[in-house]
Amino acid sequence: MGKPLSKAIIFDFDGTLVDSEKAIYQCFTAVTKKIAPDRIKFAKNILIGPPLRDTASNILGPDHQNKLDEFVNNFIEMHDNQVILFTKPYAGVEYFLQKFSSQKIIMAIATNKRLSPTKTLLSHFGWEKYFNYIECSDSLTLIRNKDKLIRDIVSKNEQFKNGYFVGDTINDGLSANLNQLKFIRAYYGYGRKQDWSMIEIEQSIEMFSDLDKIVN
Repeated sequence: MGKPLSKAIIFDFDGTLVDSEKAIYQCFTAVTKKIAPDRIKFAKNILIGPPLRDTASNILGPDHQNKLDEFVNNFIEMHDNQVILFTKPYAGVEYFLQKFSSQKIIMAIATNKRLSPTKTLLSHFGWEKYFNYIECSDSLTLIRNKDKLIRDIVSKNEQFKNGYFVGDTINDGLSANLNQLKFIRAYYGYGRKQDWSMIEIEQSIEMFSDLDKIVN
């Protein structure tokens, strides 16, 4: 008999591995106050998770789309140079990433976060060594959605075909379902108020450490 395939996990990033809520909302509200102050209520309540340009467009609304590039550029300047390190790992993430890695569980990241801040944070936390693949929305010339990010990871390594995807929003769940991966909902993340009725969920975790019971 051949050796069984290793277990494999693909993770979302914001709201799953790290809590970036404070840093991102700080940027959204500051930039909106500067560029389109009448939209500040939308900035304070927008869902964190979609690609930056999509979120910026939703915040600005139909009357301010001509300011989209200005919004995105201001956000990147503030986020990447001033507040990025306000982002913190969720409790237990470092310990269990190290444990999973020592167990030869293959791991990857699929995130709508841009590549530059993702790499900055992975380097800051010393996590690069844990992940075999890191796919961000802007890793390639064409912007990819979460479904395509997952698909590209699976295409690079067949061990992910029957693996897990861990995420915190319904878009994460839908993308996992479309790729026929077992979806684990990070209940502590940013999708708490979303309607999950149409998403097939393998299991939910209340904290990151709960994942250990599922994969082991």
